[in-house]
Amino acid sequence: MRIVSRIDNNVLNSARTATMRDLEKLFTVAPNMAAKTIRLFPQNSLSFFTEGLGEIYNISAKSDNFIGLNDKSYKWKLRGHQIPKVKFATRVTGGAIAAGSTVGANGATFVVAFESSYYNPREIVKLEDGSLLYILSEAMFQTQGVFEYVVRLNTNDATQTVATDYLVSGKTSGSAGVAYPELSDKGYINTGMAAEEHIGYLTKVRYDWSWSADAAATKYIIEDTVNMKGQTVRQNYITDQLWMNALEHYHFKKERALIYGKSTVDARGKCFLQDEKGQDIIEGDGFVNQLHPSCKQNYTNMTISLIEDVLADMALKMPKRTGNTILLSTGMQGYKEFGRLMRAEHKGFWSSDSGSAYVQTRNGKVQLGAEYNSFTFQGNRIVVSVNNVFDHPANVSELDPEGRFVESSKMMFIDASTYDGVQNVQLIAKDGRSFITGELDGIGGQDGKTSGKVATLLDGSAKAIVGTLGLIVHNPYSSMILEKKFI
Repeated sequence: MRIVSRIDNNVLNSARTATMRDLEKLFTVAPNMAAKTIRLFPQNSLSFFTEGLGEIYNISAKSDNFIGLNDKSYKWKLRGHQIPKVKFATRVTGGAIAAGSTVGANGATFVVAFESSYYNPREIVKLEDGSLLYILSEAMFQTQGVFEYVVRLNTNDATQTVATDYLVSGKTSGSAGVAYPELSDKGYINTGMAAEEHIGYLTKVRYDWSWSADAAATKYIIEDTVNMKGQTVRQNYITDQLWMNALEHYHFKKERALIYGKSTVDARGKCFLQDEKGQDIIEGDGFVNQLHPSCKQNYTNMTISLIEDVLADMALKMPKRTGNTILLSTGMQGYKEFGRLMRAEHKGFWSSDSGSAYVQTRNGKVQLGAEYNSFTFQGNRIVVSVNNVFDHPANVSELDPEGRFVESSKMMFIDASTYDGVQNVQLIAKDGRSFITGELDGIGGQDGKTSGKVATLLDGSAKAIVGTLGLIVHNPYSSMILEKKFI
């Protein structure tokens, strides 16, 4: 779906527009067409990546990707590499372990403490120096953030010991497998994937507007391509400028909720936001608030090495190590920095050949320049898009020393992988309520010149667009956000 042209009243009654259907009225008989309107505003990249590509799902539909709990909430299991690193804590039983010694000789058991109860009996735990511990007991809760285990060295050498320097508070450990008397699928599955579930909530987005009877003159022709009987057919629709402006504002508000949304409901299901009548105002988390805190970092200067590090770090947590596509959504300042980096990388490979994208000669004049919107490193590819939200005047942001939005330099690296055939980022909506409209006709009706019954005697009309949305990020560890800081 795209805008073809803008017209005025001089051609509204011409043969060119006589057979065109009104885009807004089409939504009443074909509500699924409303989802296509995001394609008119590709600058809202997160919406375009999900809804624009058809990745929108009914909250009440049966799916193994998520479960609708009711008409407002849904839950899903996290995917991807979810095995955490677990830090050691200060031991209570027997006192704190002191550095500078060794334990575990001759298969002796000893007690260690971790900050969480992640490990299970029969798991093998790897230490920072490569030593392996075998978990013998269930977690024993001692106090907040302290869980003790009885362990033994996992080795075939009776003389081997482990240095206590790697068992003290603050050191890290990680799962290295399981060891059962006989093969147990349950043991391997439990170690490979953490059984972590998230609950999300739908957010309602609304945009209202009104206009005078003289304000609906300018029209637009919208073209859409559909598949009919195996052939691609182009269809044209007509709509007015007010409707186009309303669509733009609605999709902006929706994109802002998808990025910055913050849930108003806690883990126990209690809502912390009510209206004047005491009714719960339920909102769900957007993309930023679904990512794990470790995926959010600051930068002062963007370098090619930093981008390469981001690509490599993300690939470690994605289904494949190479061949991944990553969507980079940023503002104009971030796009500018990315372009300058790419130009610096490109420099030295320019030529005046006819095939050069940067240097071209026409009529004896040299023309320089190119748009850089993609970069590949070690088989992983970034595709860049400029997101309207980061530069929008309505988006509150700190200012940099030159008075520009710091938010415009934010870089959201979005894992665009599929997990078992499911897109990493999914959009959820109520059936039939992803996009609905209402209208209140005044004198003159919707077009400002139609006589008849009206809902108000004002010389004007009003409309509203309402939609529900919820976001699922299946792997909250594989994307990354870089925010610029000034020293």
